[in-house]
Amino acid sequence: MSASTVRSLSARAVVRDRAMTSSSRASALRGVRRARARAPLAQPSASLASDKVVVIGANGKTGRRCVEYLRSSTDAKEIVACTRSGTYEGGAADDRVKARAANVASASVAELANEFAGAKAVIFAASQSQSGGTASQVDRDGVITCARACLRAGVERFVIVSSGAVSKPASPVYIFLNLFGGIMRNKILGEDAVRALYFDRPGQFYTVVRPGGLSEDPARGVSALELNQGDEMSGRISREDVAAICIESISREDAANATFECYNWDAAKPLGEVGLSNMMKATNDGDGVQKTGSERRGSSWDELFAGLRADAPGEKQQGEGFTL
Repeated sequence: MSASTVRSLSARAVVRDRAMTSSSRASALRGVRRARARAPLAQPSASLASDKVVVIGANGKTGRRCVEYLRSSTDAKEIVACTRSGTYEGGAADDRVKARAANVASASVAELANEFAGAKAVIFAASQSQSGGTASQVDRDGVITCARACLRAGVERFVIVSSGAVSKPASPVYIFLNLFGGIMRNKILGEDAVRALYFDRPGQFYTVVRPGGLSEDPARGVSALELNQGDEMSGRISREDVAAICIESISREDAANATFECYNWDAAKPLGEVGLSNMMKATNDGDGVQKTGSERRGSSWDELFAGLRADAPGEKQQGEGFTL
């Protein structure tokens, strides 16, 4: 599928999926603004009680941690671990964890929608791999197919694990990572297609999580983390903390239709410097570090997510230098 085809499909989907009158659209948008003005949801993870959550790429390094965070830190009724093989390889036995076969590189919208039926949230933690498909098949088309399936199945929240620097093609991080099969270009194309598909979809939302340099370190917890917007800053972050952010974002109104970066606050660096800083495992105390004005920190999940800015309806974030 070419980039122009993706854009064409996304545009047609926006037209086809709109079923609201102008007045009802305006009313829905006013409702979203009122909801986002309220205090964020108060109970960490409590709103997942008796809910079904689906994790795509559950045998991957981040996907497995998403399943385990759901299992150990929430009271979700059902956790669906979707893998190419249909078996889940991580964690202790738990009757709530149901392994399902789902290859996003080849599955249809209808097949995935059937798997997603009744779910409160779907977390997309898959990415290209030698055995699982190319970046265009997984990070672009797979994301788009899952988004369509979520919309068809009535899923409330679609959470995508993307990457910091993905909208900055001139940054060293983007240039380096994009050498691996064009993964960064395909991730941003997938992101932007989702933003278009979710335009004017009352009651259904997406969240795009852009981690910095991923580590296998233990979780440091919410107070060690920083969220940012604008894709100007990054840093190191544990996969365990990324998993926690993905799960906790499900029930936060401030994360609805929001795109944000996440990293350890004491590893924060501008994109031009963060590659070397991450390799050196450097830390800082915040003094002299460039600020964007969009930093978010807190001692609780509610505080961390509070004040995130929602994307403009249908916003594209491809960045300077892209041509479609």
